[in-house]
Amino acid sequence: MVETANYLYANGNQAEALKLFEKIALYSEAISQYNLGVVQLKEGEYEGALANFKRSIANSENRCVSAINAAVCSLHLGQEKNFNYYIDMASAYLPQETGSPLYSYYYALINYYKGHYLEALSALNHPTSEEYKLTQNKIKMKIDSLFGNYKEAIQALESPMQDEDTFSLGLLYANTGNLPMAKKYLSYAAIQNEKPVQEQLALAFVNLKSGYHGDAATLITNTTKRYPDQVYVPYPIRVFLKPTLFDPDSAQHFYRKQPAEHRSNLYQTIFYFAPYKIFNADQTINYIRKGNANIYIDDVSGAKEYLEKSTRISSVDYGIVLAIQKALNFRLRDANRDLETLLKSNPDHSVLHYNLALTYAQLGDFSKAYDHFLRSYHLDADNYLSGIFAIMTSDLIDKPNPKLVSIIQENLSQEPNTEEFKLYRTLVDVTQNNFQSAGTWLNNSYKVRPFYLAMNVLIASELGFDDQAKSASEKLVALQPRDLLPHLMLIDTRYRDQKSKVFAASAINYLKKQSFKYDDLYFGPQITRDKAVLMGMVTGQLAPMIENLKTKLQTTTDNTADITGALAQAQFYNQNFEEAYTLYNQLVDTYKIKNEKTLFLGAAASIGAEHYENAIALLELSKITNPTFLESRYALGLLYLQAQNNPGAVVQFNKMENHGFLSRYFDFAIDTDKLASEPKKYHPL
Repeated sequence: MVETANYLYANGNQAEALKLFEKIALYSEAISQYNLGVVQLKEGEYEGALANFKRSIANSENRCVSAINAAVCSLHLGQEKNFNYYIDMASAYLPQETGSPLYSYYYALINYYKGHYLEALSALNHPTSEEYKLTQNKIKMKIDSLFGNYKEAIQALESPMQDEDTFSLGLLYANTGNLPMAKKYLSYAAIQNEKPVQEQLALAFVNLKSGYHGDAATLITNTTKRYPDQVYVPYPIRVFLKPTLFDPDSAQHFYRKQPAEHRSNLYQTIFYFAPYKIFNADQTINYIRKGNANIYIDDVSGAKEYLEKSTRISSVDYGIVLAIQKALNFRLRDANRDLETLLKSNPDHSVLHYNLALTYAQLGDFSKAYDHFLRSYHLDADNYLSGIFAIMTSDLIDKPNPKLVSIIQENLSQEPNTEEFKLYRTLVDVTQNNFQSAGTWLNNSYKVRPFYLAMNVLIASELGFDDQAKSASEKLVALQPRDLLPHLMLIDTRYRDQKSKVFAASAINYLKKQSFKYDDLYFGPQITRDKAVLMGMVTGQLAPMIENLKTKLQTTTDNTADITGALAQAQFYNQNFEEAYTLYNQLVDTYKIKNEKTLFLGAAASIGAEHYENAIALLELSKITNPTFLESRYALGLLYLQAQNNPGAVVQFNKMENHGFLSRYFDFAIDTDKLASEPKKYHPL
């Protein structure tokens, strides 16, 4: 244009030359205005930049891209009306750029700002130019992230990777579940940033999901101390129950494999069939005889002492018999209450402590069971079952007692090789996970007893002797045809090799053919309720089970505590969290049942029903009952994070250390609803 104007002017055509020079001046001004606007936009001088882009548009040059930039300035200035106006203008001028190599880039930008993300993504995936590659990749990453295409988003950021993108890459890898890569990038991002609030918190959360709770606690502590005013802003936490907890296939895997609770189910099955102990009748008669003899020789004081002791012993023995009758008829709470009453006036009675401990073990209160089993053994070292069951319950409450194990093993080594002591040695082998040695028990030909058959099922199953396990479970069902647990054990052994859907069908068809009394479900040991509810999930029969339990609850005159517990558990796994929450609170407040399992499931139901303060209270009680139960500590730590009580959370996570624990029950996520709805309080989206 300059050359043409000069030629015209030199050859005497001044009028045409002046018109051309005027156009050159206008064009130059428009270019200058546009470039100045770009500089001001980069410097954050949005008002000045907007004015220059307006002039550039008015001069009819760079209209499309000037309108895009004017829209961006309006966005920064919070001028929504202007933003929409200029984006629409850019869209209107876009056809003028069809011949430009940057057409796809302009198309992507306009659709990105208009919220047409799929259209923008299509243009980014089919670029007409390699210009602005990094910027195009970042926009592509944002859109892919929005649609959950995290792998594509990662690929966009890593080609090529920029140091400034390590934080985004860490978050993206966390979303794909690739926690080692997430830790790598987040650790690097935390070093890069002078105030790494978000980076350190994100890294802490990745550590929590990886089982490195001690490392997470350290990061949360440091961040909270250094940035107390900012630490709760970026990531509001939302705690929830894992969906897999209620998935029938996952429930079946847990029911059949039970990797996390295998020892608990093993021991609880042993407690279910374990024998109660009867009083020593010979000793009672002996005291009576001595009393009579002393009267004969006129030793009145001595006779009185013997006869009084005989009367007390007879009264205790009679009470024990009545309690055992109740326990064997699955009125376990009533038996437990009677034995507690007897113990108050006979605190040093070994058999009383044993029987009371067995009721507690069957009810799932392992802490109290341990105390009474141990007391019983200390009162009578010949009562090996008390000592062995103390070992089992100490295992269940994560309170190992190696000294007790050593003493019992030493004492049993000196006992004869009779039926009774073979049983005790086998049980000790089970506590030490030595099933190869325990397997010798399968070769016995003793009298058929439920306890022995249950031992056969458990040991044979552990050793993979499926035929022996199935045979023993069939004999057990024949002895106790109307009790639920033996049938559930038979299902486990008979159909153990079937695939999930076939197993569920086989189980439900089998159970429909049986005639159960259900007393062990309503009033008996806790393991029956646990396995029955899980079986209800596996077979899709929770709803009819709930109706059955509701009917029984309304019609029975017996103790309803355990029916309420079974109903609460069934409602929980049926995802009726509000109903479960109410029932568990009733168990704790009205029935005063405060064992670890009740408190824990009550807390889980509270989380499902979003009664978080109640969940914290129950978990604090559960933690006192069993301080080493990691599920309770993990949930409590997460709830404290959610309540913005980082110091409280840190206490729990520090206790868990870096053992790699992964919760079966609980998970957490960033509460994006809070980020969106409360931008003044939290980091805005």
